[in-house]
Amino acid sequence: MKASKPLFLFIFLSLIITTKSFCQDYLDERTLKLSEISDDNTYGYKVNNPVKVGRNKNVDGAYLNALKSTTGAQMHVANMKFDVKGKTGLEMVVLSFEGSQETKTLYISTTELDHPKAPAGFAFKSLADIPKVILFPDDSIVKVTTCSTNIYCVSDLMLKEAVGNLPAPDKNPDLAGGKDELTKFFAANPLTNEKTKQIVFRVSISFLVTCEGKAGNFKIITKGHGDLATYANEVLAITNKMPKTWQPAIKDGKTVDCYQVVSFTVVEGKLDKCSIR
Repeated sequence: MKASKPLFLFIFLSLIITTKSFCQDYLDERTLKLSEISDDNTYGYKVNNPVKVGRNKNVDGAYLNALKSTTGAQMHVANMKFDVKGKTGLEMVVLSFEGSQETKTLYISTTELDHPKAPAGFAFKSLADIPKVILFPDDSIVKVTTCSTNIYCVSDLMLKEAVGNLPAPDKNPDLAGGKDELTKFFAANPLTNEKTKQIVFRVSISFLVTCEGKAGNFKIITKGHGDLATYANEVLAITNKMPKTWQPAIKDGKTVDCYQVVSFTVVEGKLDKCSIR
């Protein structure tokens, strides 16, 4: 028994050292940090020599997001196939490039980890390539004060994750003019950023409707990164100006403070596809 202790300690320390040496670094939550380009022309291009990114959540997507074209052309995933040739965890990804007919096929292993590199013919992103999020100033958001310490929340999982598992009212708060007035306001106030007219994305924004029917304390509750976070903040800026006269929530026959949520599916920069609980 005594002789086995040093061996156990050696194995234990080896595991710590190995795990730490293979720890993944990220530039942001969705972009893996790479530090070199492989000098092996088969690296990532052959089934038997895949890029080994390991088992971390969404690490394969974070790896692809870390790659750059050497020409600066925008890259897109043209096709992705999982479990190539019956090998679990081996993915085949076909990348295309804007303005070019060229495609490149990469193989990625999500069951092995060995310090991922960029394949030959690619560059990799640095912090300078990560879009800076433009935030709507917090001090510009309309503020309201609750009537009491008893606060309610409409039934929405994302909203409850943001504000806590508060009880639901008997009747949700509603805009005085109803949904038609809400849709009319947002239809008249589209996003002006040209980039948003080329994509579809979703944004949900929470706010508080007081027992007096005043709306404020707007906050983005959907998760976004880079440009998408900037676009969400542009939606927040418009939502901050929406009509503030609301019919408050009702609980046991009395008006109460209640969190509400407005959700958007933004298509071509238009905000008319919106809804409240």
